[in-house]
Amino acid sequence: MRLRIDDNWVKGAGVLFEGSYPVLEASLIGNRVLVIYDWMAFDRNGPAKNLFCYDRSGQLLWRAEDIGHGATDAYTGIIAEEPLSVGNFAGFACRIDEQTGKVLGTCFTK
Repeated sequence: MRLRIDDNWVKGAGVLFEGSYPVLEASLIGNRVLVIYDWMAFDRNGPAKNLFCYDRSGQLLWRAEDIGHGATDAYTGIIAEEPLSVGNFAGFACRIDEQTGKVLGTCFTK
């Protein structure tokens, strides 16, 4: 379920917290809030690692690892919630473990 965003704020479905960076996308999946932050707010010389997972109160559960593609490595949007698949600026669809944020696999899509 997509949540409303307002700059750094994530809102809706009983969720209300301020994120660390400007939010591009936020979704409630079960009791977890997946947030993709604006990759432009991160160091541009390396991977953004901009996919975070929180509980409903805004407590950080995990931060997704990068896929090893340097400065073009940034998450762009949630493709599917179950199983969790997220687009990456480097041209990959990434299967992410919902419990840990580990990358389980990638598929080049460009």
